Amino acid sequence: MNKHGFRGGAYIAIPCIAAFLAAPAPAKDSAPRPEPTDEERAARLEAALAAQQKQIERLEQQVVAVSEPDVNAARGEEMKKQIRAVLSEQEFRESLMASTVQAGYDGGFFIRSSDDKFKMVFNGLLQFRWTYYHTRRDNRYLAPGRWAASRDRSGFDLQRARFRISGSVYSPDLTYVFELEQDAPDGYNSVLSEAWVNYRFVDELQFKAGYFRPASTRMQFMDNGNMQFVDRGLADAVFGFGYGLGVRVWGQAFNKRLEYYLDVLNSVADGENVALGRTITTDEDRELDNNPAIVFRTVWHALGPDPTGDFAADADLPRHESPALDFGFHYAFNEDNGDVQTTRIPFPRRTLFQKGGFGLTNSNGLQINQFGVDAAFKYKGFSVTGEYIMRLLDVRESDDPVYTQLWRFTGDGSTTAQHGAYVQAGYFLPIPGLENKLEAVARVGGISTLSGRQEGTWEYASGMNYYIQGNKVKVQADVTKVSEAPISAPYSSLANVNDDALVFRMQLQVAF
Repeated sequence: MNKHGFRGGAYIAIPCIAAFLAAPAPAKDSAPRPEPTDEERAARLEAALAAQQKQIERLEQQVVAVSEPDVNAARGEEMKKQIRAVLSEQEFRESLMASTVQAGYDGGFFIRSSDDKFKMVFNGLLQFRWTYYHTRRDNRYLAPGRWAASRDRSGFDLQRARFRISGSVYSPDLTYVFELEQDAPDGYNSVLSEAWVNYRFVDELQFKAGYFRPASTRMQFMDNGNMQFVDRGLADAVFGFGYGLGVRVWGQAFNKRLEYYLDVLNSVADGENVALGRTITTDEDRELDNNPAIVFRTVWHALGPDPTGDFAADADLPRHESPALDFGFHYAFNEDNGDVQTTRIPFPRRTLFQKGGFGLTNSNGLQINQFGVDAAFKYKGFSVTGEYIMRLLDVRESDDPVYTQLWRFTGDGSTTAQHGAYVQAGYFLPIPGLENKLEAVARVGGISTLSGRQEGTWEYASGMNYYIQGNKVKVQADVTKVSEAPISAPYSSLANVNDDALVFRMQLQVAF
């Protein structure tokens, strides 16, 4: 067969016909037959040629039927390559078709240009919460003369109401976020929650600048809408950082298995506060010292099919068919020499009238070094997270330690170590029809503050979650027992320092 198919078979047919014509006549065993006329010979030849031609056409059809899909596929791929090469030329693309605006929903309501230069995404988060807070009547935090009986309390809160605008400008590599909050702890006043820009040089090297959440504890780094409990726990209220103003260098290496974050911020505050001070003020209103805070975090995604998505939420909603495993480490440094926004420090109280209990002061005059290690695991609907944090406090105003509040309250100028840890777990109950809907959760944690003598407390919590639409729409209920609160934390539902609190919470979350 040549490039013309089986038409060359006609050349095979001619010798066959010639042999047919030259073949001797069969032996005569009866009366002689009359010789065929020329017309008869011509008719026989035409019939043989017609039969041969039909056979050739059938063979050609079979060859075309077999080879045509491969040929068409090869031609299609070649055409696609040529189209991609042409459309990759920006000037040609713009001359061919003007940029248009597209809109829809993809993880949020979006507006974007068809050339992918500009994109704006709108997201919202609402957390409607009911809380019943039960506490013991006597509280060692209250000063003499104020020993009024502590009261239970219950009611509804719009705990978080967030509106976020995010997207990209001029290039998909230049992204931004602007978020406002009107939360219950802020008295429903509208305040800035996040505002930053990020530029991606490559996955391994990116740069962020603005107001964002420092890369500290794993619990603090978890998104507000993806938590396994109604809110963060006791360890985060003491050791987590809120938000800070500054810059971040970060990246993802080794196929995004390794992530690192290095933050340089004006200052850091605890997880219930923010660190948003101003540089240019009058001397009387000075809000910042000259000491930036440094926060570093690294995460190794050891196992799991999606390194960046496996632990984007606490619960194992995807029900991993193979184990997913994370390891993390964080370090934070801050030397506070008069920042307005400071980290709140719990310490063991030594009062004239009552011994024991926690006091609460600021970090002015202290150098803070904080270390933390954490790990997380998920497999077939089961998830577990654990974290240990150690904070070292050193009095640095040695010339005049009276201005260091912790020294004034404890009289201890040596290094003070504070420890915190927790373990929390969740499991989707194997109930038919609810395999990926109903989750049981539990958490246990503890805090220890050492300054002259030990003072510690424990947290126990359990609850149930019902995921109506994943983390987008869910109902959560939990109960938490804190033997002695070392800090007040409205997001964590702790009203007063030293409250022996039993807290019941239910929350409806809707996010889009």
